[in-house]
Amino acid sequence: MAALFIFHTAIRAAGPFEVLIPGELSKVVDTNNAVLVTNATVNNWLEGPVWVPANGGYLVFSAMDTANRLKKLVPPNTVTDFLVPAANTLYNGNTLDAQERLIACQAGTAGLRVVMITNSVVTPLVSTCNGLNFYSPNDVVVKSDGTVWFTDPGYNGNTATPPQPGYQGGYYVYRFDPANGNATCTPVSTNLLIRPNGLCFSPDESLLYIADSDTARHHIRLFSVSPSNTLTGGSVFVTISNGVPDGIRCDVDGRVYSSSADGVRIYLPDGRLIGRIMIPNTVANLCFGGADWKTLYITAQPRVYSIPLKVAGTPSMKKLQVSRDGAQLRISWPAPATGFQLETRPAANAGAWMPVPDQPSITNGLCQYVLTPTNKSAMYRLRKPAP
Repeated sequence: MAALFIFHTAIRAAGPFEVLIPGELSKVVDTNNAVLVTNATVNNWLEGPVWVPANGGYLVFSAMDTANRLKKLVPPNTVTDFLVPAANTLYNGNTLDAQERLIACQAGTAGLRVVMITNSVVTPLVSTCNGLNFYSPNDVVVKSDGTVWFTDPGYNGNTATPPQPGYQGGYYVYRFDPANGNATCTPVSTNLLIRPNGLCFSPDESLLYIADSDTARHHIRLFSVSPSNTLTGGSVFVTISNGVPDGIRCDVDGRVYSSSADGVRIYLPDGRLIGRIMIPNTVANLCFGGADWKTLYITAQPRVYSIPLKVAGTPSMKKLQVSRDGAQLRISWPAPATGFQLETRPAANAGAWMPVPDQPSITNGLCQYVLTPTNKSAMYRLRKPAP
């Protein structure tokens, strides 16, 4: 039987906020005027929202259980099938890589791998690590150096208690290079975490937050990321008091947004809870989206919600690479970079950033901007321009 979809217009939720530190929460959201929107009701367990900026922008999310497919939401409320996989190929977490390609976790027994999806074509990226299968890949993020990081808490595929013959020795967090996936797959965290679930990097990628959704834990742990992509630390960042942490994301200022049983909890980088966006359903996951990455999309069973924020999520930032080409300098970044603008200002000036008027060239999948060195210094960044 096909899943039932019910679409709603925007609704104003009376006081959808718990305000704990007013001065801090006011930097994030307008608690007096922000409108909580119900974009769709899908009678399934919903996971893995990710904003795709191409073609005007749309949300992809996973409809699990009986629907067993990826859905596409074009705001405010148009939902269609994005991908209908084969039986037992269950999708959970989704993200974009630097080239804005969809990277997804196949959590069902027919998959148990991380894949790339382009034009409805599914390409496996990693399916084993050190010759052993995964239990059930769950959530995934991509670092700016192209490495893919994902969790395997064993919820939807092989749910037998590890270790099992032919499978990993436990529920781990992994990193791999998609250019040579299985050969580069490495467990980066094999202890401290019982059920590693959601994960996200801090804006500068020096920190990695990992949710432990084990029912006895309810922790988000904090790890330091070395230049060689190893992890150290693992102290408890926060404990979710109602429900378990599942999806987590950071904004550009380093705040951490976490799912819970009673809404989206927002934490400062020092771990202080500044407030909560109250949602009338159990929140599983969340992401930033919209033209300026200032819309928070929330999958909360069985609905997709959204709410405008005053701050953008980390997808609104992209890192630049600088190289020398003879007497010239070359600034490059992955293409496409939908809606992004290269900006500059004098290095000694703390004033406004100004857009670079020249358009970059595109070569070998990279946007490139060539500079002729002068005796003046300048700073460059790649950001979504302010509306």
